Amino acid sequence: MKSLFVVVLSFLALAAQDLKPGSAKPFQAGDTVCYVGDSITHGGTYHALVTLFYTTRFPEKEIKYYNAGISGDRAAGIMSDERYRLSVDILAHKPTVATIMLGMNDVGRNDYGPKNSGPEVEKKRQANLDSYNENMTKLVASLRKVGSRIIFLTPSIYEEGANLSIKDAAENMTGVNGALGKCADRGKEWANSADSGYADFYQVMNAVNERERKTDPGFTIVGKDRVHPGAVGHFVMAYTLLKAQRLPREVSAIDVNAKKKKSGKLVNASVDKISGSAAGVEFDALEKALPMVVPEDARPALKMVPFMQDLNQETLSVKGLKKGRYELRIDDQPVGEFDAAQLKQGVDLAANPATPQYKQSEQATKLALERNNLGRKIRDVVSTKYGMSKSKFDVLDNEKLLANFKSRLAASEGKTDAATTRLRIALEDASAPGKLEQQYDEMMVALRKACQPRTHHYTLTRK
Repeated sequence: MKSLFVVVLSFLALAAQDLKPGSAKPFQAGDTVCYVGDSITHGGTYHALVTLFYTTRFPEKEIKYYNAGISGDRAAGIMSDERYRLSVDILAHKPTVATIMLGMNDVGRNDYGPKNSGPEVEKKRQANLDSYNENMTKLVASLRKVGSRIIFLTPSIYEEGANLSIKDAAENMTGVNGALGKCADRGKEWANSADSGYADFYQVMNAVNERERKTDPGFTIVGKDRVHPGAVGHFVMAYTLLKAQRLPREVSAIDVNAKKKKSGKLVNASVDKISGSAAGVEFDALEKALPMVVPEDARPALKMVPFMQDLNQETLSVKGLKKGRYELRIDDQPVGEFDAAQLKQGVDLAANPATPQYKQSEQATKLALERNNLGRKIRDVVSTKYGMSKSKFDVLDNEKLLANFKSRLAASEGKTDAATTRLRIALEDASAPGKLEQQYDEMMVALRKACQPRTHHYTLTRK
């Protein structure tokens, strides 16, 4: 039986060979980030996880983040509604950074599959790709005109390789994933020019799928509809963007010599009031970041991508201790027991749920997901307006908008379907314009506040 150490090394070696995340500049203090996309952005969580990571890791940096995804959208859709979708929904935020993930709808999925073939179908497929290229070029130009730097997120994958045994799995439109690969290639080409970069969701998700299916032919990182990733897929996407941005591995690193009562090399931390001896030590430490607590439904992804090893290390090293076993307490709460040899080498506390840092970060994760839920609600409102705007209704006239919503709801009295629910939310928004957006911004302020660093007292006592 392989040791855990060997398994971890094998995993890391495999990950290093397989996963090529891309290259992009990190977000900076003062940035306003808009995540532009379709339903995978509208209702998904990859961007909420990225926002959570940045806020736990860089709590001193004030960065604004906005979900700008709409279900069913395409590059052509955005550029055909410059007055509302482009100008009001995206550019009005004055984004200094825009991530763009489009393609899943642009390729025209219904033009693929075994039932679609022949010269006319091929023409339609090429026309869809040409439209994608043309309108993405226009979208990028519009964003650059207002000073945005661009990060191209290559499309997430379409699942056509798994042996799906799910009874209600969607029909396999073979060829879609290859078309998305062409969109991914274009994104990487665009990223080579001007102030832009890319994160290769397409390559990484395909690599994870291929690797996992060697042991489970039915594995999919997407799901039964072959389009929308679940929590695990979204975490893999978030990891890919963070890794592409070359963000630091260390949450913090504390190094203390008990015998000399001195600190060694510190990373993103400060240490004070060291006292003790070779039989034990205590000190105060201020770590300037929190470990990121991964949402429970996304944790299976930690076996697929080396997030903890690459991006979430919170290490404590204590040298100069006598041989033996030591109890670690933080703020007088037991955290664990470690051998002197382990402590000398360094122990990673990032995934230890007993630490006060983990517990603080747990609350941040909860806040980030609550904010993302509110973001979805706002996107539902925007999606409703977008559909009306494309039909030439002036959604910027709020009085007409209110009257329209009231009339449609009166006609839908007693209905509880999703469309009627969205209409009620849209009426709520039109009745108090800007209220939901204000709450969304306030939740970002609350998230940053929840992530502010705190000083903790460490005690190591020989058993």
